[in-house]
Amino acid sequence: MHRIEAYVRLAIIFIIIISIVYLPILFELKKKGKTVIRQMSYIGLICSIFLIIFATCLFMPINFHSEAHIINLKPFNWIGNTDSFDKFVVEKIPNIMLFIPLGFFIPTVFKNMRKFWKTSLVAFCITFSIEFFQYFAGRSSDIDDIIMNLFGAIIGYALFGLFNRCFVRTKWWNRFLCNE
Repeated sequence: MHRIEAYVRLAIIFIIIISIVYLPILFELKKKGKTVIRQMSYIGLICSIFLIIFATCLFMPINFHSEAHIINLKPFNWIGNTDSFDKFVVEKIPNIMLFIPLGFFIPTVFKNMRKFWKTSLVAFCITFSIEFFQYFAGRSSDIDDIIMNLFGAIIGYALFGLFNRCFVRTKWWNRFLCNE
């Protein structure tokens, strides 16, 4: 649970920092006709990408000259171990939660990414790239991380689809999506 709390705290801190840094841009884009609500989707995407990079690549030490490179290519290898529930809560749930915002904000920001397969492909490429980098950075690479990250992005896309279906006729949602 400590790891999840750390991710939530980091997310809040990053959202606050990026929002403050983004304020001058917000006012400039508002002058050019970009609504504040539309810019919230940009901020959401920037924050989710920054948090993913920080949590997966920068949160742990990087050692490109590691003696051992650890890779797990067997999916769900952890199931059945005595500490499998603890491993699920500590490692797998944060991997899911980390990619939910990405799955939501990719189709929100980019009109051409509003198809499920396109958002899933982008999320897969991002998570695969992270695991590839981690292998060479002296950390472990795990197929389960790719699966859990992709699952999180799918949940995020499902939330986007639910919002899109429920609020398709509302003015604020169309501004958020830049449909007007």
